[in-house]
Amino acid sequence: MSTQLAKAALDPGIVSAKPEQLVAFYQNVFELTPLDPLEIPGVGTIHKLAAGESVLRIMRPTEMPASDERAWSAVAGLRYLTLEVVDITAAAAAVIENGGTIVLPPFELRPGRHVCQASDPDGNMLEIGQG
Repeated sequence: MSTQLAKAALDPGIVSAKPEQLVAFYQNVFELTPLDPLEIPGVGTIHKLAAGESVLRIMRPTEMPASDERAWSAVAGLRYLTLEVVDITAAAAAVIENGGTIVLPPFELRPGRHVCQASDPDGNMLEIGQG
């Protein structure tokens, strides 16, 4: 048995103790559009940023869970977000300007395809691609 998705997009979520910093990062680096936050009593606040039909959700729970300091690739599960851009060099510069880190500078993966790895201010891993 299966079901059809109701929209042609995925809506990932990030849990953060400093959601305002992450909202500013994703808004400034990737030009995502802020939407109204959702306050859920006893659960937390979900800040939302639109990217086409997708919505990136950044949640500040009422009680923060412990962070996981292991390397991003050392644990199975959802571990990185891929974002496609029109100018990877400008994106890499914007990551640094907005408090992120470039882990692997932009390089040509194959003819016409450039990628880099970065982390946002919370240390979440990003793959940035062009072409």
